[in-house]
Amino acid sequence: MNATMITKSTSVNRRRLRNLLNKSDNRICADCGAPDPKWASSNIGVFICLKCCDVHRSLGTHISKVLSVTLDEWSNEQIDAMSEVGGNSAANAIYEAYIPEGFSKPGPDAGIEERKRFIRFHFSQI
Repeated sequence: MNATMITKSTSVNRRRLRNLLNKSDNRICADCGAPDPKWASSNIGVFICLKCCDVHRSLGTHISKVLSVTLDEWSNEQIDAMSEVGGNSAANAIYEAYIPEGFSKPGPDAGIEERKRFIRFHFSQI
């Protein structure tokens, strides 16, 4: 692949990723509801905020593969995987089905420990 093809591919992928991020349910963090997420877990298929991204990273890449929406280069396969999930709402419909009654989702202002507890439980079901 020559440099022009790589640049074109990168441009197409960035546009595809922006289109996914612009879906209404992806405009907020899948885990806490904070607006304007700039990170994603490419294998889980959700867009997340910086604070939740730190927790996802601590889970290890065998559970959550975190990428920046703006800083990282995304492959076609990673974007396809995000598309196949169907967005934050579709992913949460799957993962939140296993959350026991009384176990609440953190809000945008939640502390790190509350985020850790929720996210670790949430994605330990994978």
